[in-house]
Amino acid sequence: MTTFISAGHNPKGIKIDPGAIGNGYHEADLAVEFRNLVVVELLKRKVKVITDNDDERLGDYLKRIQTGSGSVVLEFHFDAAESPTATGATALIGNDADRLDNAFAKELVEITSSVLGIKNRGVLSEKDSHRGSLGLMREQGMVSLLELCFISNPDDLKKYQANKKALAVKIAGIVERYENLM
Repeated sequence: MTTFISAGHNPKGIKIDPGAIGNGYHEADLAVEFRNLVVVELLKRKVKVITDNDDERLGDYLKRIQTGSGSVVLEFHFDAAESPTATGATALIGNDADRLDNAFAKELVEITSSVLGIKNRGVLSEKDSHRGSLGLMREQGMVSLLELCFISNPDDLKKYQANKKALAVKIAGIVERYENLM
């Protein structure tokens, strides 16, 4: 089986998409950094991983990858809000998510909230997201999008920066366990 790990937004390429910007950071840069930390941990565990490229748009990535019913598909993002006090981690799943998708997303958001010491905003269906529909959710397998924290909240970012390596280890452990279930 193969695990697919991607970073929300792209910091390079013809059409740069920095994502949310807050507190001196671009979402794309943070998401790439965290994706890479998780991938390093997965490779140590001998998990086969395919990632997006830093200059690749989501549509191109989704055309390139070949997910299947036995795949684990995970993308990292950072949330943003007008209020600098908005806080927490959120996991998103497809409108047609099954119990494994739900369980996977629930574990991801719980460990993120716990390791970072921020609010657990729970698991939401893509219809409850800002966009209402997310291209990633059309992929096969266990699929989740994880909003790690709020880029617009300086305290969330401070906690993320202090704990990102420990979080990457924990997330890799969850991904590996679900990969082995498939």
